[in-house]
Amino acid sequence: MDENGNLEIGGLRNIELVEVVPTVTLADLVNFRPTPGAARMEPNGWMIVGLPTNFWIQTQPEVQSGILLGEQADVRFTPVSYDWDYGDGTSASSADAGGSWQALRLEEFATTPLSHTYTETGTYQVESRVGFSAEYRFAAGEWQTIEGVVASASNILQAIAGSASTVLVSNDCLQKPAAVGC
Repeated sequence: MDENGNLEIGGLRNIELVEVVPTVTLADLVNFRPTPGAARMEPNGWMIVGLPTNFWIQTQPEVQSGILLGEQADVRFTPVSYDWDYGDGTSASSADAGGSWQALRLEEFATTPLSHTYTETGTYQVESRVGFSAEYRFAAGEWQTIEGVVASASNILQAIAGSASTVLVSNDCLQKPAAVGC
């Protein structure tokens, strides 16, 4: 510094020092992975051909602490997308995790944003992935967004699709057990 308080380096005056902040990318998150979501379905483990099967994923935002670029840091993962492969050649993507029929206040076998109707009997493996946005901060500073999405596979659901038929009865089978269809 000169007598006037100006920074002088190598004959240059009034140099402003700027803190260089590294750009963090998804590749830098080697010590951090979001907790996979838990895929769910109802009915649980089976479906009826021609009726909607409801699917959803249980997940939530989470903060993890660890070492990022050699420094102690926090990384926050927030679920932002959900991708489904229903195992029959069809798939779906959503920004909504979905929910059980009860949580959505719907009757059983009601159509939901993530329901799927199977058209053939068989055993199907249903796969899903959650996309998480990521943010980081050093020393409890401000959260900084990391570009991109971290994809995390959820558990695989295996379910059997079967057919069902109904029987028409002419009377109340409790009152007339010998009635047609009882």
